[in-house]
Amino acid sequence: MMYTQSDIEQNRKKTGRELRLMLLVALPFAALAVAAFCMRVELLCMAAVVLCGGVIILLWDLFVSPCRRYGRYLSEVTSGLTRRTAGTVVRLGEDRVFRDGVWFNELILNIYEDLSEEGEQRYLYDCAKERPEAFIGKDVALTSHGNYVLDLELLHADGAEEEDHA
Repeated sequence: MMYTQSDIEQNRKKTGRELRLMLLVALPFAALAVAAFCMRVELLCMAAVVLCGGVIILLWDLFVSPCRRYGRYLSEVTSGLTRRTAGTVVRLGEDRVFRDGVWFNELILNIYEDLSEEGEQRYLYDCAKERPEAFIGKDVALTSHGNYVLDLELLHADGAEEEDHA
């Protein structure tokens, strides 16, 4: 499988690190606001509160929120229902797709033996993982959660699975 418990732990650590960094950067502005409030300097207090809030909002949106969304995605795909589909990887999309707060690449799988266009199915492959260039044009067994790719395995001509995982 592409996602393991270590991926979840790494994301949890990264989220905590980003949250601590956000609070550390906002701390001087909060301290300035408290000091200005105690000294009764209204304009300085308001400016420090606005700066503190702005720093928190900016860093939350840029760093903490993406980590939390990716953590939610990992939780969903590792605990949800999975489905296996056999087919041929036709192509990988060059453009990134933003869905549910996570960036993906498109992976087009054709489930028909004659590779007609009606058999093409669109799946989303996590941009944080290595692109499966080696699987293009090959028969694979694709494990998915919804249309999110969880695993790719090469198939031999007789339908037996090979041990090469994405």
